[in-house]
Amino acid sequence: MEIDNLNFRKLSLVIGIALICAGVLACEIPGMSPKPTRPVVVIDSPPGGTQVKMGEEAEICSTATDEKGVTRVELWVDGALVRSDQSPTPQPAFSLVQRWMPPGPGSHTVEVRAYNVDGVVSEPAMITLRVETATSQVTPTPAEHVTGPGESAAEPTKEPTQGPAASREGEICSGGDRVVALLVTPALVEGIRAGLDQFERDLCHDGYTVVERRSGLTTPPDVRGYLADLYLQTGQRLVGAILIGGLPHAYQWFTVTYANPNIPPSSREVISFQCYADLDGVFAASPGYASPGGHPYSYDVHSGDMDWEIWIGVLPLYRGDPASTVEALNRYFAKNHTYRTGGYDLPRAFLQIHEHSTATTEEEHDQILVGLRSGEYAWTPFSDASNAHIFFDSPPGGLSVEQGYAALSDGVADLTVVEAHGTWAASGRMDIPWVESHPLRTVFFADFACSAANLDHAENFLTSVLYSPTSMVLVAEGTTSESGGMGTNENGFFGHNIATALSWGESFGQAILGHVNVPLRHPWSENREEHFAEQVILGDPTLGLHP
Repeated sequence: MEIDNLNFRKLSLVIGIALICAGVLACEIPGMSPKPTRPVVVIDSPPGGTQVKMGEEAEICSTATDEKGVTRVELWVDGALVRSDQSPTPQPAFSLVQRWMPPGPGSHTVEVRAYNVDGVVSEPAMITLRVETATSQVTPTPAEHVTGPGESAAEPTKEPTQGPAASREGEICSGGDRVVALLVTPALVEGIRAGLDQFERDLCHDGYTVVERRSGLTTPPDVRGYLADLYLQTGQRLVGAILIGGLPHAYQWFTVTYANPNIPPSSREVISFQCYADLDGVFAASPGYASPGGHPYSYDVHSGDMDWEIWIGVLPLYRGDPASTVEALNRYFAKNHTYRTGGYDLPRAFLQIHEHSTATTEEEHDQILVGLRSGEYAWTPFSDASNAHIFFDSPPGGLSVEQGYAALSDGVADLTVVEAHGTWAASGRMDIPWVESHPLRTVFFADFACSAANLDHAENFLTSVLYSPTSMVLVAEGTTSESGGMGTNENGFFGHNIATALSWGESFGQAILGHVNVPLRHPWSENREEHFAEQVILGDPTLGLHP
């Protein structure tokens, strides 16, 4: 969970001492045996992300080094050993070429491991290779037909056609230099076709090239492979994908470590849409890893280039019921169209409800208010605007959290941030029944309560925020597990970074990418997966704030 300003300051001394203690205790203790040295192996070629055609062998060139001598190099693909090569004699440096015939198209994780004379194995060197068939399922728009936003075009943007042609898979419209993929659960298509057509027309009108896909994506590797292919085929113009319905998702297992060695590390397995956002990184299961939750696609290794290439939006199942989902999606497409065409009557303003802070004196009230408006962990530039609405429990100041939730129902702002403790069923003092029976009059709803977006529960809090018949929310950001925030990077606190990007006119999806792809500061950098693996955007990330 992110720490509020006052508590963070109170804990800063403790954290500093903990870091010093961590450094002391990390020193070598006399009498303890040193760990055996490991070989080091690197993949010289091909580079990660290389495309390989079906029917052609891939040549994996690697070099392994070890002071005692390398004795064996193994090639693993997708977690399975495919060949093992012995060095003629133990060698301090051993280079070789290992060949592999791809069994099928898609994304494949290639690992090389080296062993020395003591039988000690190296850390794996890993890349991802894209295996493609002779023909592509989606043809990218030729560059000469691309029209960028704001440019005068010799040819108008091709709008999606009505009737059967608009229901085809593949490219729905072209003309924009930004590509968005809509991945749709096949069983829902008939019930949402009219609303989906309108949604696609709206995206096309706003300058996106839209690609629809609704078949053949039954596993997380299918989804990731398709998006990686599309990203390359479109010349990296794919900016995001929206998963509509019950598309499969992957899981990640990671361990959170603490500076204080007296606090044991904690591990957890979480739903991860990061697997679809990072298209050229490596997600793999290490030897011997088994999903604690029994999930068939769970990874404990994330390595390589870990920046996100695209954002991911999710329009999930509602209450686990297809019929309810169809109704919810049609409501969603209708309100999305209303917002895009200027039909929302909400003011351009900021609302924050902060359940973590309580003031018992006027001095505490002033300190908390200043911190939330303009402190290090404030959502500037929105939070310090004259029309910002900030609520926390403060009897001396005449404020309460309940006033904040009343303001949410009254529609005082189009961007709302809630910071509270939570579960899959509730965020602070709001729960699913409350959300389903009270107006939620805001466009962007950022909720940093733990697990509020845990989609493993058919009914979960953040999905109700998005789909409730009483809700105007179009984008709901949250977490699938126990971490609520996205850390602080070299540009500052994640809330400040997102708010700044939105104030510049960027979409919510691009604002998230802009934060994720800047390195985190210490100590947040020590637990990157905790901050990013668990994040999920429900709704349509192409949207931005209206002026």
